Amino acid sequence: MPVFKLPDLGEGLQEAEIIEWKVEEGRGVELDQLILLVETAKAVVEIPSPAKAIVTKLIVKEGDTVAVGQALYEYETAKVFEEHLAKKTKQTQNSTAIKQESVSVVGELKTASHEAEHDIYELIYESNVDHQASLKANSQEKITQKIISSASTPELMAFAKKLGLESELKEQNYGALTQHDLLKIFEHKHARGADAKPNYEKGGNNKVIKLTGARKVMAQSMTKSHQHIPSVTLFDDAQIPHWNNEEDITLRLIQALIYATQKVPLLNAWFDEESLTVQLFENVNLGIAVNARDGLFVPVIRHIQTLENDRIRDIMNKQIKQVNERSIKPQRLLGATISLSNFGTLSGRYATPIIVPPQVAIVGVGKIREEALVKAGNVEVGRIIPLSLSFDHRAASGADASAFMQALIQSLER
Repeated sequence: MPVFKLPDLGEGLQEAEIIEWKVEEGRGVELDQLILLVETAKAVVEIPSPAKAIVTKLIVKEGDTVAVGQALYEYETAKVFEEHLAKKTKQTQNSTAIKQESVSVVGELKTASHEAEHDIYELIYESNVDHQASLKANSQEKITQKIISSASTPELMAFAKKLGLESELKEQNYGALTQHDLLKIFEHKHARGADAKPNYEKGGNNKVIKLTGARKVMAQSMTKSHQHIPSVTLFDDAQIPHWNNEEDITLRLIQALIYATQKVPLLNAWFDEESLTVQLFENVNLGIAVNARDGLFVPVIRHIQTLENDRIRDIMNKQIKQVNERSIKPQRLLGATISLSNFGTLSGRYATPIIVPPQVAIVGVGKIREEALVKAGNVEVGRIIPLSLSFDHRAASGADASAFMQALIQSLER
């Protein structure tokens, strides 16, 4: 039987996580109909149907991680299946005709000839899906009835409380309820979403979160960085009492970072640990960290040193919107030569930002604060912006990093 495999999604991506199936087994799909959502390289990608067909078996389930070329589902073409259905329909009609001849009743049995006018391909599969849904609903109803009418021993009540199901038990009823039954109803409710939240309040069980999608990719990148990069972080402050309240802080930081890369090109680079070489870049492809509900994303603005401030702001706003809507293209997240993380918009003064290989450096910016400053022998209150620079010590020395930090501060204090 033919199978549909995960296609090459481009940009060197080798695997994807199954996010959501948009079809069910036994369902007919049209050419280019959306069948599946997958996530790879921190972006959600829609997979369309390559042909009009019948999905006969889903090989992988939601949450699975599959490699490019791995089978996703089995199918039969609509033409083959329609021929099979037509043959079965004809056999059924012949059988009905024989039965009608053998029954001694007055009158004539009505046939469903009007159904032949419908597209049998659509009709039979919509009925099949409805039948499967009915079976699932009936099965769940039996489980629910069993829980409500079964025993509530102290042990079972304690277990039900951990799952947040104690309200569904009746203490005056006794029977053959088991922990297995409770787990079944919990799994069903958890899959339904809003009305399926278990009790995680004090005294409840601990919550376990499986890392998926963006958070999974981030965890893998951080692990790789920790294992392979001898990272060092340099800290300093820039005095910015002259900045006005309407200042676009992010744009000022970007311009300062561009200035610093011009002074010290060695930090706008990639390091190849196999060949022990450093690739310097003339253009600055800046990755700017964006914190979203589903994890940390770092969209890239290419050749940012050639763009005017208004254009940079427009691109940033567009990318932030795409990240929050999960519509950003995977290629927009690749190719950064240096990164910027403005975590100070949330909290914190200093940090040790994690370098994403093969990049050599990342700049972190903390929360702006007021502090006593000494200027020309006088003490006055002014604003301070804390800076953190993590760099790969294999590619750059402490002197290189210090020179970069000095250039960064010079630009911010102008």
